[in-house]
Amino acid sequence: MTYLAVPISAGDITAAGAQIESARAAGAEIIELRTDYLNELNADLVKSLLEHAKPTKLPIIVTCRDKTQGGAGDWPLELRTEVLSAAVRAGADFIDCEYDTFLKGDTQAKLTGTIAENKKTRLILSAHNFAGPFDDLGALYEDIKISCPEAIPKLVYTARHINDCFEGFDLLHNAVGEVIVFCMGEAGLISRILAKKLGGFVTFACVDNENATAPGQITAEQMKKLYRWDRVNAETELFGVIGSPVAHSLSPAIFNACFDERGVNGLYLPLLVEGEKSEFNEFLENIMARNRLGFGGFSVTIPHKAHALDYANAAGEFVEPLAE
Repeated sequence: MTYLAVPISAGDITAAGAQIESARAAGAEIIELRTDYLNELNADLVKSLLEHAKPTKLPIIVTCRDKTQGGAGDWPLELRTEVLSAAVRAGADFIDCEYDTFLKGDTQAKLTGTIAENKKTRLILSAHNFAGPFDDLGALYEDIKISCPEAIPKLVYTARHINDCFEGFDLLHNAVGEVIVFCMGEAGLISRILAKKLGGFVTFACVDNENATAPGQITAEQMKKLYRWDRVNAETELFGVIGSPVAHSLSPAIFNACFDERGVNGLYLPLLVEGEKSEFNEFLENIMARNRLGFGGFSVTIPHKAHALDYANAAGEFVEPLAE
């Protein structure tokens, strides 16, 4: 199962309670409590925050993100470790700790020891690269699995181009057990949307655009309604509009509404392919090399119409019979 998680990024308990209710109403399947966003932070506040979230009956992730990996507050390591330990004792379903934080000092011993005493909680070990892809995504995944086999690896990086997403897709395909992999930024949007089809453990969507906690997050409402979250599965056939820009395109809304109306197990995506002919060709080659992704066809708009014609002409033995 893939969960749609909605982060709660409020600065105080009252505002967090309102966000939690909005997240539940928007269709969240997991609530992530981003405690690093709190104006004040201590173990008692984290317990109170959990008590506000528990009535939703949804699984709860507690995160206290290191500022170097996208955290909102510059909280010291000792306090962040204390917060996560308190969350375990208070009944959180998951805690998310950065992998490099996990390896510092006695953090690993404290967290694994607390989890051993409170067996309900599972550990997510995360790594984030806001500059671009990791040097070796597969090796980082293996390092996390070796360091803590029972943890769920979470690997998130910025896609500088849509072609950067395919390494993440390959890891989702090859990973053993639960894993979270997706890309940040507009170029990485499809990796967030396709997490359910490709078997990722969690993907994230915000309550509203003002409360996004990472670049490229779309709202839970968009994920559920525009991108057919509840209907997507491993067999969903994919389509999309290739262009640059594509965010303005009405095609996803039109086609996905048609799929709903006709009961078609399909999903139409905005495919931001920046660059020129070489980048366009690389994107199509990446698709062609991965039939398992299940793409059934594309619309093509500027600046790639001529590039698409050239690509089709180069593959003439496959394309020409369709034009007769």
